[in-house]
Amino acid sequence: MLLVIGFTSCEDYLTEESPDQPTSDQIWVSYEAVEQYLATTYSYISTTGWTYHEYFYLPENFRSDDIHPESGTTDWGYLQRIVNFSNTASEGVPAYMWNRWYVGIKMANDIIENVPTMDMLSENEQNELIAEAKFLRAFYHFNLKRNFHDIILRVSVPKSPEELSQALATEDEVYTQIEEDFSFAAAHLPQSWASQYWGRATANAAFAFLGKAHLYQADWSEANKAFEQISGHALVRGTAYRSMFDGTAEVNEEVIFSRGYTEEQIDALDIYHQLGVAMAPQGYNGGWNMASISDYCASTFEDGDIRKAASILEHGQEFDGTIVDFPNPDFKMSLKYVESINAISTNRSVVDLILMRYADVLLMQAEALNEMGQDTQALTFLNQVRNRANLSSVSLTGDELRTEIRKQRMLELVSEGQRFYDLARWGITKQQLVASGNPYAEKFEDKHNYFPIPLEEAQRNKYVDPTPGF
Repeated sequence: MLLVIGFTSCEDYLTEESPDQPTSDQIWVSYEAVEQYLATTYSYISTTGWTYHEYFYLPENFRSDDIHPESGTTDWGYLQRIVNFSNTASEGVPAYMWNRWYVGIKMANDIIENVPTMDMLSENEQNELIAEAKFLRAFYHFNLKRNFHDIILRVSVPKSPEELSQALATEDEVYTQIEEDFSFAAAHLPQSWASQYWGRATANAAFAFLGKAHLYQADWSEANKAFEQISGHALVRGTAYRSMFDGTAEVNEEVIFSRGYTEEQIDALDIYHQLGVAMAPQGYNGGWNMASISDYCASTFEDGDIRKAASILEHGQEFDGTIVDFPNPDFKMSLKYVESINAISTNRSVVDLILMRYADVLLMQAEALNEMGQDTQALTFLNQVRNRANLSSVSLTGDELRTEIRKQRMLELVSEGQRFYDLARWGITKQQLVASGNPYAEKFEDKHNYFPIPLEEAQRNKYVDPTPGF
């Protein structure tokens, strides 16, 4: 499925028939036409070029205990304020996330409202298209919820500018809708697609995110039930682990949902990301020195853990056929989503970005079972992840098991945009920032677990007040 990136401002939220978009009489005419509209709806998951690592990857990863910001981030005021916890409600980075995800929701609502009127489609075809749209609507609402906490729940397309002004929803309202949408998607999507449609949402992806939504509410039993429905996925082994992150084996049995990039898209559509050059240190193939893996994280890996070399590049190691010579020999570079030296020096990477994989599911299920007091079952899932990493099984219970599960989530998912949100939902963000030596730990307050509602939303929406404290 070709995912076409489109940039849409908040002022265009109501516009269905802008000059660069298909008109309504071109969309609701066939299954294939709706598929193309769906492709654009997917594109709001991320973006291209420098906007991806600044507006998505940075806030997801650079505020935690596993990755610390460097001068390539802190030299820029609008980025520094995000990572040093001095941000206000007028910041452009979170506003970009907010607006972009709501455009994705608007497009999903377009599909949900219009597909039932397409009499040329069978009931199964209608349900499948609606299920994909509901998956994306839930995905975008969930991302908004975990980044902003207080959000607007949009389940219909506004018909006038006045309808854009809508009050904030309660937490129960938001999660109830997210759960309903993921559940519908799980019931009507296939477990897998043909290879040419890699990247489209599946029933397994819907169950995985449904379980994750329950996990974020500490609804352990329902989370476990959702995870139990996932089938057909497994952990990749040995060198295949690194292959998930270097572009050589992105289509595999572990990845459940990902954002795809290809060399062809660079030439035809200028779609790529720049994580290679962004994460490389200054003086190494033109690196921008935006962030590094913390010593705290790197030192937590046990001897023999294959994930360390697959996730972290250090001075003196071999990479892409050469010995790494960092100007600062203590620098630890994130290696995930970096395929080659060429990807660094040319500022363009096309490695798929993983949004859900089976190891994440196993660790979430282990967490849910541990919190339910079912430690024996929790150990089964935890030890699958440890054993794949070339580590021996452990036999722990209670709080010690919880600590190990949380540690394994950091090591397994380092640089994948999960850690900050884990710390926030566990209520231990500041504790871990201090423990890891994050340079801005002392400036962190509990309010920084979430971004404030963008000031522009409060200014244009008569039912929304600015977030207190910002």
